[in-house]
Amino acid sequence: MAHNLHIAAVKGDVPYLLELLAKDKLLLKKNNQGETPLHIAAMLGHLDFVEEILAQKDEKDELTKATDSQGSTPLHLAAAKGYLNIVVSLLRVDPDVCDVCDRYDRNPLHVAAMKGHVDVLEYLVQKRPNAAHSSVEHNQTILHLCVMHNRLEALKFLIDILPSDLINQRDRRGNTILHLAATYGETKIMLFLTNKGVKPNIKNSSGFKALDLLAQGESHERKRKWQNNMHKTLMVVATLLATMAFQASITPPGGLSGGNSPSGANPTATARAANTTATARAGESVMANEHSGAYKGFITCNTISFIASLSIIMIFISGLPLKRHRITTWIAMLVTWIAITFMAVTYFISVFVFTPPKEETTYIIAVGLAVLAWVGLMVFLFLCHLIRLILKLVRKVLHFVRERWTRGRPEGRGRPEGQGRPEGYTV
Repeated sequence: MAHNLHIAAVKGDVPYLLELLAKDKLLLKKNNQGETPLHIAAMLGHLDFVEEILAQKDEKDELTKATDSQGSTPLHLAAAKGYLNIVVSLLRVDPDVCDVCDRYDRNPLHVAAMKGHVDVLEYLVQKRPNAAHSSVEHNQTILHLCVMHNRLEALKFLIDILPSDLINQRDRRGNTILHLAATYGETKIMLFLTNKGVKPNIKNSSGFKALDLLAQGESHERKRKWQNNMHKTLMVVATLLATMAFQASITPPGGLSGGNSPSGANPTATARAANTTATARAGESVMANEHSGAYKGFITCNTISFIASLSIIMIFISGLPLKRHRITTWIAMLVTWIAITFMAVTYFISVFVFTPPKEETTYIIAVGLAVLAWVGLMVFLFLCHLIRLILKLVRKVLHFVRERWTRGRPEGRGRPEGQGRPEGYTV
């Protein structure tokens, strides 16, 4: 029977509800623990079904105040969905349900504000204006909830009817609604609040003003975008390097013996290979037979580049939350440097194999200049990163010294513990 009642509530089938109640008049009383049919009907917007349940005089008071596993009443659910007609019906039976809070200390007014249903919020405020003054978990007000969920219209409605002291009220972490707007980068809300008289110089428990949080939020957003772009770039580079290394491994310089040399292979190397064809098996590298030392260096460098490139790809497709950490990005960049460097060495070895003896001097000069340019580039990049690191450390040290000095001054004494500004910030 209870299952049938649940089905009727989901469908909003009033005739079926009446049929079930005719068979068992106590059916609703037996099902008023946890999620009730009234919860379901209120959540799905079945007005006729809700009103029929409320017409049952013996059970209506208990059902309107019944709470589900989250501590929500049917009014919470109707307010969250924006069903004004159901909200009106529920309050007509029991206006006191406006004061019932869920497990997060939120009453129906808080829920309506979070969802941005201004019409529902306005009606609830008319019925229970004091319910809008209560705080939820972390000592946040209904205005905090509007800002957290970017509900500007609900905020505009509430800020004109609530007491002025709520505008600058701080939560458990010392954040005003202006702090939260800055944290979430909601500049429109910040401008509105500033015009409404919210004090911009209030500091939270970490010693930050709202503008400090806005600046840090923008900085974090720039770093996040840089990190995402860098991940995409590294993925592309690693894929290209892995493809090049794989191709070089199956078609090494000088080609393969047994007539399998690729078209366009060096004629000189192919001619030299003719002398070893008799002893070499088909498909073997000509370079391995003709230039054993160079081949060992070639295959070693090519393998290192190949494995390094595959490692980067595996990091980014592993599904683990490694990409969220900047240290992973720096490690991937370092591994990419290694892969590129060994691919460059592979190139020089390949050119050496193709270079005839009479051009060895030209090869040595070209390689020497290339190595100098490469080393110079690496040194330049290393110094740039080193200077950035030093400057960052110096700024942190100066900031720490300035903060300690400020605390040591007479006007800084007596500040509550925990007001100092840490390296990071927490809202």
